[in-house]
Amino acid sequence: MLTRDFRLVWLGQVLSQGGTRLYQIALLWWLLEQMPASSRGLAAGAFLVVGVLPSLTLVGYIGRVISRVPSRVVMLRAEAVAFVAVASLLLVGDPPVWSVYVVGLVLATCQAFFDPTLMKALPELVPAADVPRAVSYGSSTQPVANFAGAAFGAVLLASVGFSGAVAVNALTYLISVVCLLMARFAAAPVAGPGERGTWAFLGTLPGVKPVLLVFAGVNFFSAPTVLVLPLYTKSVLGAGAGSLALLESAVWLGLIAGALLAPRIPVRGSITSFGAVCVALFGVFLAVPGVVVSLPVYAVALVFSGFCLGVCNVKFMTLFQQVVPASVKGRFFAALTAVLSLTYPVAFLSFGVFGDLLGAQVLVVAQGAGLLALGAVLARVREPALV
Repeated sequence: MLTRDFRLVWLGQVLSQGGTRLYQIALLWWLLEQMPASSRGLAAGAFLVVGVLPSLTLVGYIGRVISRVPSRVVMLRAEAVAFVAVASLLLVGDPPVWSVYVVGLVLATCQAFFDPTLMKALPELVPAADVPRAVSYGSSTQPVANFAGAAFGAVLLASVGFSGAVAVNALTYLISVVCLLMARFAAAPVAGPGERGTWAFLGTLPGVKPVLLVFAGVNFFSAPTVLVLPLYTKSVLGAGAGSLALLESAVWLGLIAGALLAPRIPVRGSITSFGAVCVALFGVFLAVPGVVVSLPVYAVALVFSGFCLGVCNVKFMTLFQQVVPASVKGRFFAALTAVLSLTYPVAFLSFGVFGDLLGAQVLVVAQGAGLLALGAVLARVREPALV
């Protein structure tokens, strides 16, 4: 049984990320309703780019902060600022579009601090023997949150509108703050000043950089799924927000199942070879709707694709917890977030433009082909080793 302190932190983060996902779904659907068909993809892609800028542009600063400041303090500040930012939209009444983008940028900045701090803090919340299980639950935080946000997003959007979704999001951040105040963290090693740049720093960890580069490529093809789903739902299936919620829920349900069951799945051979199979299967399932146009088939394929990705994520995050020294975990997980997000802006914008030009059905086939190729590359990469 994982500790009470870990459960509090995990529950608070699931709620806050679920509220944020609900907010994102509401805004993305609103954009698709407002924009002409010829520019929907680009408009949605530009919105998603805003969400990845902080983790890319502030990676050095984030790494230094979470390496030197206690984890609980960093997480509390991030959730409190996010609450204030979202609550400010409620005071405006009918907020202008630009203000929604600004709040999105603030939330992304808070998340850029919180996510790597959460991974760094796992050994501070559970005994060493329970770290693999904590990684499993920690890795499932985002899919659980996204599943909840997707499942309830369409319902709340239809019943209480965009302002209601904003209010729910603000409440979830407030609950997360309360959970963090109740949790206790063990003392952790404090890192030195760290003069090396991010890329040079990663080079001091044997075998890590090649793995991260492959997964940056994986994210290039997988991350735009959040953009492809509404485009496919509207333009190929001709369906509404309810169908979008079903597809969103399917992929996150698969991720949750994969993340929670991963510790029970044995690995034969190297982690990189195992991960290569997961990435290849992920691509195969993701490409299915490019061949078969069916809402139920797409939903089932997304569950299986999410499962493969969830298992892969937990296996590699557990490996990183084992091979990265405790004194640099904060800096490492900040660098990890930045490298894995490196391809997001190009991916969102390019998939948005090509979605307008070629259609969503072609995009899912391109996603599958790219992931199959990257699975083959990962199979040839050496497994990271202990420092």
